[in-house]
Amino acid sequence: MVARLRAGFDGIRRPNLAAPRHAPPFAPRGGPREGPVAQFPVPSAPLPSGTGAPVRACAFVFIANLPQLMEVYGAEFALHASIEIKYRLLTSFVSVADADLAMLRHDCFLLWSNPAFPVEDAQARQGASARLESLLTGLGGMPVQLRDTRALVQLHVGWSDAPSPGRMSQAEVELRLWAAQPAPDFQLAQTEGWQRLYREDMDIALQVSDALHARRLAIEWHPVVGAPAQAAAFAAPLYHEARFHTEGEPHAAAALRSELFMPCLQRLGLVRTFDHLAAGRVVRQLRLGGTVRLGLSISAQSARRDHWWASLMVLLRREPELAARLVIEIAGEPTLPDLESVRDFCLQLQLCGCRVAIKHFGGDSGNLAAAKVCRPDIIKLDPVFIRRAREDRFGRELLEEMLALCGSFAPSIVVDGIEREEDIRMALDAGAEWLQGCGIPAGAPLHEGTLARGPGGRA
Repeated sequence: MVARLRAGFDGIRRPNLAAPRHAPPFAPRGGPREGPVAQFPVPSAPLPSGTGAPVRACAFVFIANLPQLMEVYGAEFALHASIEIKYRLLTSFVSVADADLAMLRHDCFLLWSNPAFPVEDAQARQGASARLESLLTGLGGMPVQLRDTRALVQLHVGWSDAPSPGRMSQAEVELRLWAAQPAPDFQLAQTEGWQRLYREDMDIALQVSDALHARRLAIEWHPVVGAPAQAAAFAAPLYHEARFHTEGEPHAAAALRSELFMPCLQRLGLVRTFDHLAAGRVVRQLRLGGTVRLGLSISAQSARRDHWWASLMVLLRREPELAARLVIEIAGEPTLPDLESVRDFCLQLQLCGCRVAIKHFGGDSGNLAAAKVCRPDIIKLDPVFIRRAREDRFGRELLEEMLALCGSFAPSIVVDGIEREEDIRMALDAGAEWLQGCGIPAGAPLHEGTLARGPGGRA
């Protein structure tokens, strides 16, 4: 049985990442009609040109990590994941199964506009779409489980208008399979032993997912404070940054901090799901916090204006007073995605009234280019600079030079990583105006108002 299942997945094995983008890397051997992978009923020959088959507003849903799920957890689990996504589509987004949904392949579905998934006009399919955001959250929010095996799916969605099911030619099917492939920066590089790392990362991602749904994901607020004009007097905070950690239960795994689980989510391609949910938590807190200003740190993978942010952008445009109290921090990574997309994302946030921060500036990441093109409002130096300043005079001079350099990119510069009183003194000597870190004295005014907190310290 397992051998037959594996045969059905021959067409969706992980492609060679060096393959050209224009070739459909997931195409089944022998074309889309060969074997059980081809689930879409296509005619034996392409329809002649000019047949004029009417098209309907249509979205595609692509399971981007199905090849990894097959390699790590087996073909039976991968097939179950495909069936589960189809079931979620049928139960939440489809009115008439045969007329509204088609399965092109185990990893790709087409969903046509229908009363359960209405698409009113072409304008609704321009740019970020709240309809597609609902697909992403509704289909990928919960893990897939088969007996004792659980995993999260990585979804890619978009618009792909198409004729009704049964009226598509073979060429049209292949075109839509090609169009549904994620862009290369969504794909995960595979090295020796990647299966073990993938399983370990997924275990952590599942702990975070479980904590989210059990309301055991807590927020700690870390203030960015103004440098003291006098020895013991800090200025009012610039904003408070949200940092997340899971709250453990008796006999449960130890609590996980964002510093640990965020890299795992990034490697899995699942960080965007978390950033989307975290944004909702911070926005709800803004509504409760009076005039307090809050910051949300997101991965650079999430810094693109697309469907994940559709409802947030609408909210920020509708409520500029709320947007003015939100800071979006973009965390540095070894390589940033398409800078044009990042720049557009930052510009749209700033037009809404938000402030944008570049985080971990000057460390090992490549965020110098982002600072040049995105024109951030705030730059946060990587904590490595304050640590180097403790070591010798060269480190202190480097900190001073970095503050001067950053001043040409952003109006507000933060020295992050303050851990002790000595760090405060060195940062002030270097010309710092804003500080952040666990070494800020407990007596510093950390609130402009009281941050609302729920039971157990959750915000």
